[in-house]
Order: sequence, then structure tokens, then C-alpha cells
Amino acid sequence: MRRTVFRYLAVSSLLLAVSNGAAATRPHYGETMIVEIEAGLSSTDASGRPGDFAEARALNKLRALIGDRLVRLDSSGRPQPALAISWEHDRANVKWTFKLRPGVSWHDGSGVTATDVAAALEGLVPDRPWSAAGDALEIDTGSPWPEFPVYLATAPGAAVLRKLAGPPGAAPIGTGPFRVAEWQPSRRVVLAANEAYWGGRPYLDAIQIEMGRSSRERLIDLDLDKADLAELGPAEARRAQQEGRRVWTSVPVELLALQFNLSRPETRERRLREAIARSIDRAAIQKVLLQNYGEPSGAILPEWLSGFAFLFATARDLNRARLLRSGMDPSPLKLGYDPSDALARQVAERVAVNARDAGIRLDVSPLPQGPAHTPDSGVDVSLIRARIDGPTLEQAVLQCSDWLGFPVSGLRGGALEEIYAAERRFLDDFTTVPLVNVPELVGLGPRVKNWSAPRWGDWRLEDVWLETAKP
Repeated sequence: MRRTVFRYLAVSSLLLAVSNGAAATRPHYGETMIVEIEAGLSSTDASGRPGDFAEARALNKLRALIGDRLVRLDSSGRPQPALAISWEHDRANVKWTFKLRPGVSWHDGSGVTATDVAAALEGLVPDRPWSAAGDALEIDTGSPWPEFPVYLATAPGAAVLRKLAGPPGAAPIGTGPFRVAEWQPSRRVVLAANEAYWGGRPYLDAIQIEMGRSSRERLIDLDLDKADLAELGPAEARRAQQEGRRVWTSVPVELLALQFNLSRPETRERRLREAIARSIDRAAIQKVLLQNYGEPSGAILPEWLSGFAFLFATARDLNRARLLRSGMDPSPLKLGYDPSDALARQVAERVAVNARDAGIRLDVSPLPQGPAHTPDSGVDVSLIRARIDGPTLEQAVLQCSDWLGFPVSGLRGGALEEIYAAERRFLDDFTTVPLVNVPELVGLGPRVKNWSAPRWGDWRLEDVWLETAKP
């Protein structure tokens, strides 16, 4: 009898332990997630154009949380229904029709109409207006565009948002899983769960985004469990990993590159531009400054997207740089960087040291503004960041055009060989000089569950839940 009782107690204890373990890992609703980011957003107007790279990255994350897109991508990069439940096109992939999901509401409770969505997407495809047709949207893209749904799922301006009457910079409303509940410029954004979200209420009650924090401060808060998710720089990410912290790494989605200002007389000499490019030790930049994250790059399209980036040389050739420099007596050149980007400053300083080895002087100084498409920023060469995250090669080509001025005429739907040849021509005059490809680095706290970001860097926080804080 005693042995039977002991067996019963043992089995009961085991079942209780299994039950408690399952309860501890079962998704549940509630909690506020604390997120810390680099950018200090001065406006939550997600329809505006950002002033620097960190702000662009932050606004894209914000768009994804408060606004839906017609189409979303699954973890393999395939288009899936979102605000549009279906779409069709003609044989030429020029005329598109998107049928909208019924019963969707804006955050203020008003119903979404096709006319609303057409107005929100106006200008997304230049000179090609959207039109409402009952419960559907129609557009003529003007030329064949087989991957148009991928563009709608990834383009920064493709989130469906609506501005409300109010002061400049007032938060827009969307149809997404979260709504803006609090806004403190450059300091904090609080997002509350959209209880009526068509895709189901998010697990989180709220997301509190702390802005303008340095990478060191973000790591400290992660260590002290004051943050659940934090953007990290390479040095802080390496330290966090060495200390056993969770660090998520995307594929390389950001390109650091030099862009020469050809309106300046000093940089019109191709030999000088090539000499600077040949003098750069990309491998050392990737190993030391990037802490072995990312990869050296001589191409604007990353290897994981194109498959041919390895064909562009990345090795330093100091002898060739010195030979190109011989016979010239160049004046000192001014190398500018985004003052809000600590990594850009470090890389710019390393490039200047490398160029000095070839007998070329680069004076490093912060740009008067962010690096966002200024025609003449007063410098001879700028160190810029570009977001090239695809996740398809065609979309990456369009991103290279937007960030770097890469010519895309005739390349939409082009063969791999055509894209490679166009990239080779673009880089052969050394006006743009790729340096390194950088991944997105995110520190995750121990309470974060069901983190399932795709490899190209989207944060799908509507799927995340937090383990209940222990008393």
C-alpha cells in the first residue's frame, strides 16, 4: 500500500510540474513592452520623410505597428493578404486590382473605405493614381511590374495611414495592431493595443518606445531588465553576447558607403576617387569596428540577395592606390558623416587613416544635416548608410536607386546578368564606393517570448508576448 501511495504522489508531482511549466510558457495577454531605440523622433507623422538614417529606420518600425499594408510578406518573403484579401492583374502585369478586406476600422472607430485607402497611397507610384472601384482599388503601373505586391509590402510609404486635423506633426491614425496613445517629441512614444484589430488583438497591452538613448545606455538598461528590446551597436551587441544575453542578428541589411560630390572640383578626377577606394581596408573595418558582424563589401547589392557580390573586389590594394596618387597633388578633402551615427563617425575616421597611407588627406567632420539626399552638403565626400533589405532582388534594386541613385531604367524584372552589368557600370567610376554591409542587432530581455522577426529585419511585435513579471 505504501509503495502505491508513493507512486501516486510521484505521478501527481510530475503532472503538476508539467502543468506549471506549460502555464509558464503559454502565451497570454497583458504587459507593457519597453523598447529603446537610437533615434529621437521629432514627429510621429509617419507619412513624412526622415531627416537621418536612424530616424528613417525608426519611422519604418512605427509605420508597421500603427498602419497596415495592402500586402504583407511571410517569413520566406512571399506576398500574403493583409488589408487586401486578394489581388489580380492583367497578362502584362500592368493593371492591378486589389480587393479590400471588409469590416476594417480606423483607430478612431470609423470604417475604412476604398476611397480612404486610395488617398492614403496617393503618390506611392509616381504619376500613377489609385482609383476606388466599390470595395476594390485599381492602379495602372505604366509598365510591367510582376513584383508589385512585394513593393507594396516593403516600400516605406505603403503603410495605410490617415492624418487627422491638428497641429503639425500630430500623430496619424491607421488600421494596424497598435494606436498612438502618447507622444513626447524626441523622448517617448506609447502605443496601445488596437482592441478591434482585424487580425486579432495583440498580446501586448502597450509598447513604450524610449527614444534618443545611446547604445551604451540601451545595453545598461537591458542588463538591468529596464528594457525588453533594445537596438544595439556592434560593440554593445558583442559584449551582450559574451555575457550570455540574447542578441538577434538580421542578415546584412544596411550598406555603409562613400559617395563623392562631383560638383566639387577636387573630386572630379577619377584617379583620385579610385585611389581612395583602393586604399581602404574593409576587412579591418568589419573585424574591428563591426566586431565581426556583417561583411566587407565591394558591391551595393548584398550577397544574400544577389548571389554575385563576391565578384566585386574588397581587398585593400595600397600599392595600386599609391600608384594612382602619384603625379597628383590633391588638396585636402572634406569627409562628412551623419553626426547622429556613432558607427559612421568611427568608419569615417578609419577611412581617413587608410587614405593617409596612400598620401591623401581626408579631414573628417560632421555633416551640417543628416545624409538625406542633399544636393551639396559642403563636403567632398560623404559616408552614408543605405537600407538595402529587399527581400527580393528587384526590390533591392529599387532601394539602391532611392538611396544611392543607382539607375534602374530597364531593370524592372531584368535578368540577373543585366543587373550585374548595371551594377558594374555604376561602380566603375568610383563615385559610389561600398565599404561594409551591416546587420540589424537587437538585444532581447528574458521576458520576451515568440520573437519571430524575418531575417531581413521586420519587427513583428504584434506576435510577441511577455512573461509575467515576478513579484
